[in-house]
Amino acid sequence: MDSTGKQVEVAAWQQAPIPANGAGAVVVGAQGESAQLRCPFTLKLWEAGGSRTDTLGNLTFPEGKARGQ
Repeated sequence: MDSTGKQVEVAAWQQAPIPANGAGAVVVGAQGESAQLRCPFTLKLWEAGGSRTDTLGNLTFPEGKARGQ
């Protein structure tokens, strides 16, 4: 969700499930114009098939160039 409350589609990837009380990495990416990607974001992660969630706030995406440019 962006700073205006609009839901933004992102792509997320993780190598394997992260066990309870464990540590792991989740890679998140978003495409769009800078104006569309209003920061900061709130990211909500949830357990597949479960009820546990984790919400992370005040996240930003670094500005980058499109591939091939």
